[in-house]
Amino acid sequence: MGDLPLGTVTLLFSDIEGSTEAMKRLGEAWPGVLDRHRALLRAAVESADGVVVDCQGDAMFAAFPSARAGVQAAVDAQAGLAREDWPRGGIVRVRMAIHTGEPHRTGTGYTGIDVVHAARLCAAGHGGQVLLTEAARQVSHAETTDLGRFSLPDLDEPEPVYQLVAPGLAAGFPPLRTGVGSPLDGMERSDDPAERLRRAEQTLEDRINTRVAGMLERALDAPFDPPDREGKGR
Repeated sequence: MGDLPLGTVTLLFSDIEGSTEAMKRLGEAWPGVLDRHRALLRAAVESADGVVVDCQGDAMFAAFPSARAGVQAAVDAQAGLAREDWPRGGIVRVRMAIHTGEPHRTGTGYTGIDVVHAARLCAAGHGGQVLLTEAARQVSHAETTDLGRFSLPDLDEPEPVYQLVAPGLAAGFPPLRTGVGSPLDGMERSDDPAERLRRAEQTLEDRINTRVAGMLERALDAPFDPPDREGKGR
């Protein structure tokens, strides 16, 4: 791992959508697919002067000295994944999220709410989609689509979420996997506010990405305990 950027840093989280199903389908070919996916992402990160902070399973955590560099790495990585001739006609679809902040530097990586912010946004996305926070959008000056305001797990307030627009990137995706937020896309409607909230909390718990949670444990150097449906740790 190279020298980690200091001060204002842009963080990128990624992981493969549907990796468990892909692993079952590909069987013996899966380790090679995973390694090639990592190589493509690492090449894109390093070509943009970024550093791979952590890599667990099919998830990757990278840091960049600028938001523009993080955006360029995401675009290049998605392009490389799309061009690759994957075995058995498979498609590796990777979701990504970019956030700019001032995470706390540790001896082996970063810690703090900015790390959580980027990881939680990644878990809300879909394969092939690149999401940006308001902070990343403002400083990168990237072309984006405003998806609306959403509540992300472990963050206090709903916030704007943006989808990166760039040549070669797909544009149409299902609603984000947040379960709560405004608009409440992807949720069955109800006239009862309490019932809407209950369904939102259930959806949020069911969709917490365990791979990203594991990465958070390493980044924060502490166990990460997802909240139960009453908002309490298990």
